[in-house]
Amino acid sequence: MSSRKADELKVVASAVSTDRLPAASGSVAELPLLGGDAEYCSIPINLYVIGTPITFDLYFYYQRQYVLFKSKGNLWTSEDSQKVKSGSFKGLFGKFKTTKDHHDYLHSKMKEIMNKPDVAVERKAKVLAEISTPILDGLFKSHDSSEMIASAAELAQSCMTYVSERGSLPELFKAAGDSLSEHAHALFTSAYSIALGRKMGVQDQAQTFALGLGGLLHDIGKVKIDQQILEKPNELDDQEWMIIRQHPEMGEQILYHRQAVPALTRRIVLEHHERFNGKGYPRGIRNIHTFSKIVSVVDCFNALTRNRPWAPAMPPYEALKFMLNQMRTEFDPDVMQQFISMLSK
Repeated sequence: MSSRKADELKVVASAVSTDRLPAASGSVAELPLLGGDAEYCSIPINLYVIGTPITFDLYFYYQRQYVLFKSKGNLWTSEDSQKVKSGSFKGLFGKFKTTKDHHDYLHSKMKEIMNKPDVAVERKAKVLAEISTPILDGLFKSHDSSEMIASAAELAQSCMTYVSERGSLPELFKAAGDSLSEHAHALFTSAYSIALGRKMGVQDQAQTFALGLGGLLHDIGKVKIDQQILEKPNELDDQEWMIIRQHPEMGEQILYHRQAVPALTRRIVLEHHERFNGKGYPRGIRNIHTFSKIVSVVDCFNALTRNRPWAPAMPPYEALKFMLNQMRTEFDPDVMQQFISMLSK
């Protein structure tokens, strides 16, 4: 191995071991407020299929102003889909009085899409990826809000529904792409953890939900860490390392006593950086829950296969080889083999 390649692998290993994913980027929901008691909020383009009734006016954002695209009371048509597909704008907007109203609408439309057998899994993946952004953005900005925690729990339920689709994982991988956002990473970790749990024989819905929500919220503790540390492109100093290593405990504290969050989910959040060889953090223990082992494998794989400020993305095969060779003592070998088997199908 060349010295340059060895240095690159050291950088990747360092990034993975600390899970230095960047903080959530701003979303379109941050655009200017509408006067009065309503706000423009993002509506994913892929949410509307032909024949869908439009229940409120839809807008697009152009030259720093909102322009009416489709009026309330009409049906979505093939012409609308074509306009959106060929247009220069990337999103639609509706007016909502509260963030909860916005999230409730997104969840209702997502459930509608997920339960339509005639909607292609590719489109469902895009809808799931697009809707996760405003939902998780709201959660990361208002992590102490019970409403935002409950909204994230609904997103985990949608992940469970989506993963039951044939070919769902490859399509989600493509839909998320190489996004640097915390949203994409959280969604990927949740969906793939659910799928891996099912492959390993988890059938109970409550346990599957706890696993999926654990994958979704595993890094929520990073909302308490300075963004400059999370996005630092070079080596962290000792103090910064200590701060980073606190995020599992910070996450568990955020979720403590939250009615919508199972105890097992909190345990996953606390343990997702513990390692099979006992050299993880924050406690350096070996005896962790199987679901924590699942999330740690998926979390690492997704980190390796995404572009980050300090390391380029690896192809999936190279990422798995790296985990097996360079990190072979860090993951439960049975969980790792099951994960590889799942990806190979």
